[in-house]
Amino acid sequence: MESRSLAEQERDVKELLRRAERTQLKDASARKDALKRLIDLAHSPHASLKIIAATNFKHFVKDFPELEDDAINAVYDLCEDQSSQVRIKGYAAIVEVSQAQHKWVKRNADVLVQLLQSDEPEEVTFVKRALTQHLDMDPAVTLGVLCDQIVPPDELMDEEEQAIRDRLRSLVLSFVTGEAKRAIIERHTSTLGSPAEEVLVNGLFKAITKLTQIDVNIIVREILISLSTFKPHSPRTTQLLDIVLDRAKEALKVDLPPGSERSSLDYSRPFLDLASFIAIDRRLTSSSPLLRLYHQQLMPKLTLLRLVEDARIFVISNVAKTLAALEEASPAEASVSSEDLQLRRHSPDMCVALLQLFSEPSLGDSRPWSACRILLDVCVRVRDISLLSSPPHP
Repeated sequence: MESRSLAEQERDVKELLRRAERTQLKDASARKDALKRLIDLAHSPHASLKIIAATNFKHFVKDFPELEDDAINAVYDLCEDQSSQVRIKGYAAIVEVSQAQHKWVKRNADVLVQLLQSDEPEEVTFVKRALTQHLDMDPAVTLGVLCDQIVPPDELMDEEEQAIRDRLRSLVLSFVTGEAKRAIIERHTSTLGSPAEEVLVNGLFKAITKLTQIDVNIIVREILISLSTFKPHSPRTTQLLDIVLDRAKEALKVDLPPGSERSSLDYSRPFLDLASFIAIDRRLTSSSPLLRLYHQQLMPKLTLLRLVEDARIFVISNVAKTLAALEEASPAEASVSSEDLQLRRHSPDMCVALLQLFSEPSLGDSRPWSACRILLDVCVRVRDISLLSSPPHP
């Protein structure tokens, strides 16, 4: 046990550090002794000595590879100290170690992500600041760490592990959509195909295939479509819509299992709404794939009859909305594939099938009359185009 007073210990440590810093040789014994002393001080009973350690690791950590692990673990211990002052200095030390030795960026960023779970709001602010600094140091690596926490792991977890993982994902999404959003959008992912942009987009695309519709909504609405690489009718937006529609198709299998009688489309509606947001509300890509899904999977009469009233109205309204968007698309937006041309030829049949539902007593007073008008307008436009293209009578 240390017999000297705290003041004496502080004086001796500062003198040791001064001698070490004056030494020009990076591998000099004085510098090595200083680093060993800092590692020991990280476990001192005195907060002031721990703070000295935290603020000085950066000067020596990269000079002695054999002590690196001990040094970095000492820094992590400081981040879990009983003293808030020491912990905050520990967060700063993590940043300084990453700046001094770049190879620690990934591991340190992962530790900082775990520290987002702190119950002290003031300290979380310092943790987020440290994470933002890691984003600036190495955007691709740090975004990879963040995406690793967003994407659910493949292996099964028990209930407690799942709860911890879900909470951490929520904290990471809050950070990415909050404090880090501007830096990510403006500085780190503005170039299509850059390492950071690829890591973020591919990571979030993978997350969309696995997460709940609540998290998928956050990822799409608050992150992906904010990126400059998600321009209207770009490959990125087309791929995004395809992934969301795949989730909708999976959900429809749950909503409409073989033999079921009445469905409210509870699982598929959120994904269909999100697809509509991408293709129609924001006009980021053609609405043809969305209309094709409705046509193939929800427009057959037997399927429509299996839906509860509210779900049937949902389908009528959204097919009408999608048809209108396709009709209004500019030549630059319109798709010219053979599949899409065939889909357009089916639009009158779709309108007629849906208009017939307006005579169904089951719709009661809830008939979506605005959708009815859209469907009639589409029929009229198709008729007019047909008349114009027909040869004149002799």
